[in-house]
Amino acid sequence: MVNVIIYLKKEQDAKELVKQLLTEHLIASATIDENNTSYVLKDGELNDVVNTVITAQSKSLLLSEIIKFVEKKCGLEVPIISIPIVGTNRIYDDSIKSKIVSI
Repeated sequence: MVNVIIYLKKEQDAKELVKQLLTEHLIASATIDENNTSYVLKDGELNDVVNTVITAQSKSLLLSEIIKFVEKKCGLEVPIISIPIVGTNRIYDDSIKSKIVSI
């Protein structure tokens, strides 16, 4: 299992994307963090980048399908990463597995 982290621009509709991913059973659940600020150095200056960040739980085998789905809906420039979920209790594990498509 993985946490899939999707960085959207503020004007993109994160709630609608989560609804679509849930409807397709590609993710089991998600949280949306609005106005998430990250910082980068550009030409020695500190710049802030404000995104809406979706963190969704799914199976690692569905990652490529999730990426294709998000790219189709939001474009190719959406940063997406995944982080393995290395341990859960049975309740959490069963909850995720029961909500997403079987592979």
